[in-house]
Amino acid sequence: MRKDILQDWLTLSFVDGLGCTLIHRLVGEFGSPAAALAAPPDRLRRVEGIGGKVVEKLTAPSCLAKARERARHELRLLPERNISLICPDDPFYPSLLRTIADPPAILYCKGNLDCLSRPAVALVGSRSASTYGRRAAYELAAELARRDVCVVSGLALGIDGEAHAGALAAGGPTIGVLGCGIDVVYPLRHGPLFREMETNGLLVSEYALGDRPEGFRFPQRNRIISGLALGVVVVEAGMKSGSLITARFALEQGREVFAVP
Repeated sequence: MRKDILQDWLTLSFVDGLGCTLIHRLVGEFGSPAAALAAPPDRLRRVEGIGGKVVEKLTAPSCLAKARERARHELRLLPERNISLICPDDPFYPSLLRTIADPPAILYCKGNLDCLSRPAVALVGSRSASTYGRRAAYELAAELARRDVCVVSGLALGIDGEAHAGALAAGGPTIGVLGCGIDVVYPLRHGPLFREMETNGLLVSEYALGDRPEGFRFPQRNRIISGLALGVVVVEAGMKSGSLITARFALEQGREVFAVP
């Protein structure tokens, strides 16, 4: 993907007030990120959801210059950290993820990009899982991996970690979707797992480098976990578990939902 196109997508993502939905709406209206960034105020105001404050940030030279400089800086850092950047124009962008209501405008990736082209199943569940739940997640993931099905999860403690570990032990593909910047190890206890995923699997995040693991980011990232997969398996989840948010996203996205009894 050409550097200037990536820079334009990144610039849009760094404009305050623009989320994925509005970014895609702007690109759909104007045909490209570059055209959206160059659009006059009167045209921008006609786009649904684009209010006066966002128009001001998109057209004020100082705001736009700040977003462009941040995008240039981010792009300079990626090669030295072995991080790839994928935007919706990229052939590596997962076709299933394109079909969800608000696909990420940017995907930071570290590891084996071939994982994105494999059929995938997500395994999610409790952080404080039982011994039975952990074993079930590990064995399910291993069996899926042996059949060349990519195991997707969120790299959290408990079920998520067991799912990734099972897939890696079986030598199969696995994707970890982060609720923070791709260069931020969270939870810290999973440092060795992160390093193994970078080598033998794939780490994915829609968040900028250095973004901390704040609470609001995790429900957002769950739509990506389900969006990458053909189906979601829930292994032990409480009524207020984030895993059930993933299951709801899966149902909204038309994915299959399964549960370990």
